[in-house]
Amino acid sequence: MTAFPQLHLRSFSDWIRATDEHADRRLEVLEQAEQMLAEHGPGPAAARRELSARLERWRYQLLNERGPVFTARDRELADALDLASNRLAGRPPRAPRCPRAAILDVSLDTGTLAEAKEWLRPGASLEGAIARAAELTRQHFTVRDGAGAPARRMLLYAPLYLSNHCINHCLYCGFRHPNPIPRIHLSLDRALGEAAVLLGRGFRQILLVAGDFPSLTTTAYYVEAIRALVARGAAASIEIAPQSTEAYETLVQAGASGLTLYQETYIEELYARYHPRGTKVSFDWRLEGPERAAEAGMPRLGLGVLLGLADPREDVLALLRHARYLESRFPDRTLAFSLPRIHEAPDGFEVPFPVDDETFLRLYAALRIAFPRAELVLSTRERPALRNRLAAICITQMSAGSSTAPGGYQERTCGRRSGEQFPVCDGRSPAEVAAWLKSHGFCVVW
Repeated sequence: MTAFPQLHLRSFSDWIRATDEHADRRLEVLEQAEQMLAEHGPGPAAARRELSARLERWRYQLLNERGPVFTARDRELADALDLASNRLAGRPPRAPRCPRAAILDVSLDTGTLAEAKEWLRPGASLEGAIARAAELTRQHFTVRDGAGAPARRMLLYAPLYLSNHCINHCLYCGFRHPNPIPRIHLSLDRALGEAAVLLGRGFRQILLVAGDFPSLTTTAYYVEAIRALVARGAAASIEIAPQSTEAYETLVQAGASGLTLYQETYIEELYARYHPRGTKVSFDWRLEGPERAAEAGMPRLGLGVLLGLADPREDVLALLRHARYLESRFPDRTLAFSLPRIHEAPDGFEVPFPVDDETFLRLYAALRIAFPRAELVLSTRERPALRNRLAAICITQMSAGSSTAPGGYQERTCGRRSGEQFPVCDGRSPAEVAAWLKSHGFCVVW
């Protein structure tokens, strides 16, 4: 077992006094941490975990305030707080978190990432990239169907929107706080009513989605929903605001089977422009969310970028490096990728980097080439013909019959519904999607 490094937290006292307006309070926390980390003063488990959470919060405050212009001493302090928090919580020893460095690290562009990077070049053959991606998908996702014949496996899932209340001002999102939409927060009973519709359609893979509204979408709320779904035979994963490591541990213990957390864009200056207010302004809190979830035991990590916000090639390369970094730290976890694309946005937002279909296909092919065994996910944002084509190339998981508004399955009406996060472009029913897949040689897994 790897030994914990000596942390010497007190060595930062002078630096904290010189640079932190809350120095007195910080130094008190530092003193408590030193005492609890000492062999002669372990402290009760609850107190250690509470102090661990305080150190984690302090570290992210430091990253938020100074992250883009960190000095070497700032980085040393952030790393020391990270390791001290990890140790106080009783988690396994590890190196400090460093995804910010990883997403810019071109030395990671080797092996399959180097191959994917070549196929991402504008002059590279699109059909060549597609053929390579399709072959890799056949190699790694062929199973036997009910008759014993080889077939491509396709997992179907459905999103269950719990709440569209949100305190964030993301310029591109239908849930953004200033938008005048009907705000709905489902009670547990109503959420289970939605789930009953999905279970009745055959789904067992259910993705819980919600806006960021801490007073409503609490950890306890998610725990109740996850436990209730698991009790009904569903596999419940989450697409929610980034959580603390301790909160992720609670969600994993409740039965959460996977996390979806898109960085939106890895280009920090653009990230700041698109997220002007709300908790989502913290680039690092979001960037390290998958890592916190993995440390908490989350078995599946879903990553992605929102196409349209930045140069797609630059964003996807950063995404691939982030994934390689996570793979190196958590080799036993399943990685999944999705590339949602903006088709419509709130009034006043013009998509600055539109992504055409050919580029869209190239990006997905590059994901498969870089990570041959990863799950590639496609939502109903895209129209049926393009979804069918991508399914034949590299997609291994897709949604069907989706509603992107809370309560949308029980109150389904034709056309668009007020309160949606984004419009659904593939309006086929789950049965219709499954029928097409089966007729084209897929083994459908619900």
